[in-house]
Amino acid sequence: MGTTNSDFQVDGHNTMALNIRNKETEELAAKLARLTGETKTESVRKALADRLARVARDRRGRRLAEELKEIA
Repeated sequence: MGTTNSDFQVDGHNTMALNIRNKETEELAAKLARLTGETKTESVRKALADRLARVARDRRGRRLAEELKEIA
């Protein structure tokens, strides 16, 4: 896969920048970074990872609940 002008290298890995064009989202990212002492990038990465984990857990839980309902 080729690189584009927005790709750059971090620790030898190709990385594409995320451009946030929403004022509220930018403010939330900045506030989270200030509260945690992390960079905005790290705060956003962790927030996205946390949300993905919650969504995956919720979906697994619903499937399990549906299976249990069918068994009952």
